[in-house]
Amino acid sequence: MKPGANRIDRALITAATALSVAFLFRVVGQAVQRWAPLPFLPPFDAWQGSGLPYGILLATQIIILGALGYGLTGMAQGRRMLGRRASRIVIGVGALYFSVMAVRLMIGITIAPDSHWFTAWISTALHLALATIVIIWGWHQLRRVNGRTSQP
Repeated sequence: MKPGANRIDRALITAATALSVAFLFRVVGQAVQRWAPLPFLPPFDAWQGSGLPYGILLATQIIILGALGYGLTGMAQGRRMLGRRASRIVIGVGALYFSVMAVRLMIGITIAPDSHWFTAWISTALHLALATIVIIWGWHQLRRVNGRTSQP
């Protein structure tokens, strides 16, 4: 982490890192259940929240993990990558993404408990985590634009 990062920056980076590690565990957990199943983990299909073929899903997840690593590294180095408008758009997209996944979860709990897409709890929880990371990254970038960070 960049020297001089203030408490809020450290908290944002820590939260985004923890959520990214959770996403990594999801990717690894599903891969393990695909190729070397372990009895204490949920079955392979429990990790799947969409109709995407697993190869495409895994490739997409690896790209997402790369993007998360890039974003976290930028945050830790105190890099400004977005302007004010772009930061606000990122926060808005993250909030929309989070809202859609929260509604998906609520529908699965209440009115569509027999629908696999609405009750894919692992997938939905990790989508909520990814949406939160997007919001955190946007907020971190907005703080950089607004000068709300400590400078070494």
